[in-house]
Amino acid sequence: MKPVRLSRRGSRLLANSGAGSHQWGAFMPGVPDVSHMPHDIWRKIQLRLSRRLPVENLSYASHGGCVELQQALADYLRVIRSVNCSPEQILVTAGTHQSLDLLAKMLCDPGDRAIVEEPGYWGIRNVLVVNGVTLIPTQVDDQGLVLPPEQPDSPVPRLICVTPSHQYPLGAVMSLQRRHELLERAKSSGSWVVEDDYDGEFRFTGSPIPALQGLAADAPVIYLGTFSKTLYPGIRLSYMVVPKSMAARMKMAHSELYRGGYGLVQLTLAEFIREGHYAAHVRRMRQIYSRRRAVLVEVISTSLGADWIVHHSNAGLHLVLRLPDSIDDVAFSAELEQCGVLTRPLSSYYLQGTPQRGLLLGYACVNEADIPAAFAPVLARLEHHLQIASVSP
Repeated sequence: MKPVRLSRRGSRLLANSGAGSHQWGAFMPGVPDVSHMPHDIWRKIQLRLSRRLPVENLSYASHGGCVELQQALADYLRVIRSVNCSPEQILVTAGTHQSLDLLAKMLCDPGDRAIVEEPGYWGIRNVLVVNGVTLIPTQVDDQGLVLPPEQPDSPVPRLICVTPSHQYPLGAVMSLQRRHELLERAKSSGSWVVEDDYDGEFRFTGSPIPALQGLAADAPVIYLGTFSKTLYPGIRLSYMVVPKSMAARMKMAHSELYRGGYGLVQLTLAEFIREGHYAAHVRRMRQIYSRRRAVLVEVISTSLGADWIVHHSNAGLHLVLRLPDSIDDVAFSAELEQCGVLTRPLSSYYLQGTPQRGLLLGYACVNEADIPAAFAPVLARLEHHLQIASVSP
């Protein structure tokens, strides 16, 4: 049988794929501890709702999601993330990748440009590229995205994609000055800022970082949120907050392309939020993740030194272990996978230039007591590579 010929677009997508074959285990980044999901509470709510479920919730969603969930989210986001929105501005999607796909299709023509963080999340890059968007990788530092100088003769970027509350993957928090500069640039150029607030609820010290979207009235910001990090990835529910001027058209396009559903799940989630269970769950998980991060930081600091950790942001679900340039982090990550340790190489998040070497270590799904033993293979293999480097001519 002849091999199937893929499109150039499909071949390019697979060549740059970042999705791993394993999605659970120490130290898989980007995965929460799904074992703490309060399933008993969830099941009781779902059973109660299913007994009087309106028939329209068993059909295709035609309003950008369940209206009860849109209302619950609007109330929650105003209080917890300082997002300025009304329920009609919220569009429920089947994951952040779907949100980005819809934005790329509706706001960008092939050849349009988008600023993306360098290093940055592979998922954002791949969804944009497969839609024909040209990427502009842009440096980040300890204050977040460093906006490039404006080029009068260059096309204005249609999108500026950022993770301001906890830069992925390095972990920096965008400074207030940078946030205002970004909003001013977007307003003056006519660009849209796409704010991916993927784990903004998980900040362990200091005051919560408010969302970029709420900093100014009529900010040109499209806010993306997800339940993959706060509940569990398999729920496949995310959302975006869009300006009122585009909400109806985005919802119509979503219905045309994806035919939204999950009516009972969305109703259950709305009630889960409204009754306070969601906020309580997030508070509990914040405490758990804070302890796990502290244990991993202590293990690394004791065995290697605190300067081996990139950005002590004290937030999120992962940290980055710095590696010397002599160690190939892609090969090292593959080597650790053979030992049952799941990591991601930092260099794979770069598109150009000389990447920084490192490992993303997700601590969320590792119990505190298991962290030292789980990190032991990392330390052992690292010491082995350092010994080899020290005796090399």
